[in-house]
Amino acid sequence: MSAPSGTTFRVKTTYSLAEVARLLGVEPAHAAELAALVYSPPRDLFGFGDLVLLRAAKGLAGQPLPKAKLIAALQKLQARLPEGAGATAVALSRHGQQLVVAVGDQQWNAQDGQGVFGFGRAAAPSWIQPSARLDAEGLFQQAIALEEQSPGEAVERYTEALAQDPRHADAHVNLGRLLHTRGHLREAEAHYVASLVVRPDDCTATFNLAVVLEDLGRVDEAIARYTEALRLDAGCVDAYFNLSRLYEKKGEKVAALRHLKDYRRLVRTS
Repeated sequence: MSAPSGTTFRVKTTYSLAEVARLLGVEPAHAAELAALVYSPPRDLFGFGDLVLLRAAKGLAGQPLPKAKLIAALQKLQARLPEGAGATAVALSRHGQQLVVAVGDQQWNAQDGQGVFGFGRAAAPSWIQPSARLDAEGLFQQAIALEEQSPGEAVERYTEALAQDPRHADAHVNLGRLLHTRGHLREAEAHYVASLVVRPDDCTATFNLAVVLEDLGRVDEAIARYTEALRLDAGCVDAYFNLSRLYEKKGEKVAALRHLKDYRRLVRTS
C-alpha cells in the first residue's frame, strides 16, 4: 500500500485565543486587542504563522506609535512576512529615533514605512531573552523559537523549563518529539508518558507515544495507543493508516482493511 514515509508526529497546527495569550505571555483581553490590530474580521483560531505576526504586534504595540501607524506597520509586515517563517523571522530594534523592523534582508522604519540601510540585522526580538531570566513558560516559548535553527539549544531550553515546572505538558511533548527524532526512544517515551500523566486526554501525546512504541517494536502497545488516539480525535488520519499497517503486519487482514478504508475516506474529504 502507498503511505507516508518515515516517522510521523502529531504537531499542533491551530491555537485558540486563550492559547495565543499563554504563548505570548499576555492576558486574553490583550491578545484579543493584538489580534484585532492584525485581522479583520476577528478570528477564533490562529496558525503558527499568526503567532509570529502576533508576537511582532506585541513588540510594536509596546512602542510609542500612534494607532494608525501601528496598524500600517503591521499591514506592511504581514505583506512581507514569508510563508512558513520561523518564530525569529521578525526582529525589532532602535537606532537613534528610528524603530526598525527587519524581515530577512529587508528593513524599514516602523514610523513611516520607509526602507533603511546600513544598520545590519536588527537585534533578536524582545521575546528571545537570556534563559536565566525566564520562568518555565518563557523557557518553553524560547525553545519553540529555537527549534528550527538550533534544535540542540531547544532541547536544553525544554529541559530547563521542565526543571522549573515538571508538569509542563507541552514541554514534555515537544522535548519528547526532539529526542525521538534523534533516536533517543526510551527518553522520548518517558516524556510522552509524563505529558499524559498531566493531561490524559492529549491526542498529540497519545499519538506520538504510539509512534515511539512502534519504533521500539512494542506493536500491541502501539496499537492500543493509536486506538486511544482515535477515541480522542476521530479525525486523526495518520492513526488510521498506522493501525492498518500494524494490523497487516500481524496478519489481521480484516482490521487492516477497515482502517485503510477509513484512512482513504478521510484523505479524500480533507
